[in-house]
Amino acid sequence: MSLTSPSRTGNVAGVEFSRELIRRSGYDRTGFAAHYDDFRPQAPQVLIDALCREARVDQAKLVVDLGAGTGLSTRVWADRADRVVGVEPNPAMIEEARARTSEPNVEYVHAFSHETGLADTSADVVTCSQSLHWMEPQPTFAEAARILRDGGVFAAYDYDTVPVVDPEVEQAWDAYGARRRALRERQGIEAGADRWLKREHLTRLRESGLFRFCREFVLHVEIVGGAEEIIGFVGSLGMLRGLEQELHTHELEEVARRVLGERKVPLIFGYRVRIGVK
Repeated sequence: MSLTSPSRTGNVAGVEFSRELIRRSGYDRTGFAAHYDDFRPQAPQVLIDALCREARVDQAKLVVDLGAGTGLSTRVWADRADRVVGVEPNPAMIEEARARTSEPNVEYVHAFSHETGLADTSADVVTCSQSLHWMEPQPTFAEAARILRDGGVFAAYDYDTVPVVDPEVEQAWDAYGARRRALRERQGIEAGADRWLKREHLTRLRESGLFRFCREFVLHVEIVGGAEEIIGFVGSLGMLRGLEQELHTHELEEVARRVLGERKVPLIFGYRVRIGVK
């Protein structure tokens, strides 16, 4: 299989696209990374098991996590790989990742997804957890294919941001999401998922021609939580500084507190996993 190297022009465009997303998201503001790590869900074990099965390994030699963020999707691999490398371009997020990670076989590289610096055919699994929409896809696919061994697996997975919890809470969450979209439109703020729609990840993966087999599968994870966890998760979604007040987050918070009170219930997050086998 021949791999097409991304052009220098494509690389530069991808870097600028990602940098602008980081700036506009507010993900680099003080304290945000810690909040993100506290309230975002961690990849379920069934996903780790499934990707190992697809890569035909029980214990991977190397797993690479592109767009590692605070390391939530990186350190889950500590027990299933000899070496785990998280790749993250946001300095605030990677600093938090290093502070939160104690596993000696997990490390982080400050870089963009298309320039990992890792050796050819060295990885068993390459992942993008809730992050591919932040990246220029073709250079990212090319880099993943370059560092994967034959039979290795690239996986881009995302979870639905509104968990199954209660219909009234979910309706309030949908209304909050509509306000976010309207605010972005008024302010001309482009989200990563606006340009690279998540529902098209699998199509782009197939069209890259870099993987001999591609498919999608779905799974879920349950996290026990209540109003505090819902409000915390909403706060982890990010937004350009100074615009938070326009979102009326208190309306969702009031519904969550009224409906759930002090109760802790299963918050069910659905995952959509797209894989390419090299």
